[in-house]
Amino acid sequence: MADPPLTVELVGEGAAATLVGGKGANLDQLLTLDLDVPATGVVTTAAYHRLVTHPELADLLETIRAGTVASGDDVDAAFLAVDLDTATTFAVLALARAVAGPDSHLAVRSSATVEDLAHSSFAGQYRTRLHVDPRDDGAVLDAVRLVFASLWHPAPCAYRRAMGVAADTAAMAVVIMRMIPARRAGVVFTTDPGGRPDAARIEAVDGIGET
Repeated sequence: MADPPLTVELVGEGAAATLVGGKGANLDQLLTLDLDVPATGVVTTAAYHRLVTHPELADLLETIRAGTVASGDDVDAAFLAVDLDTATTFAVLALARAVAGPDSHLAVRSSATVEDLAHSSFAGQYRTRLHVDPRDDGAVLDAVRLVFASLWHPAPCAYRRAMGVAADTAAMAVVIMRMIPARRAGVVFTTDPGGRPDAARIEAVDGIGET
């Protein structure tokens, strides 16, 4: 059996959530509906697993799984101290340039395998990095590792425990999307979180979503 790919470009062919995470799988599903999705690829959970088997990270993550709370800064520093292996590095940089095209920057976004489940929402728990320059290799690789790291920040770890999501089932993929010059950004809730069962809710802001 062939090893799973370290990166994939999304083309609407049914990418599995176990490989590309929840957000990646949903974006791929939108492509099957012929909707206008910016050029998108994913650094897969296979790449994540290759990184977190590094002894320095494996030891840290084992202590977190056992209940130790590590600060977000400490987790970030640990992930940034470990380099992606050569094959993953080449694959990530090639994907970043392919997705960005000649003039665009990138959005580097979390896509966890335990995200937006039927009984829980991880909105805002994980990291997004915007306006990443695809020509800056260090910035691209740092952004990917910091998104990986956010799986193990204190807030999502606590939320997973509260929701009964086992720590050893969690993995992180990283969505890499072409940035677009948005005039507005928003979210459509198909079920109103305010409680009206017969209504959807649309929330929007000027500019990009981080505002």
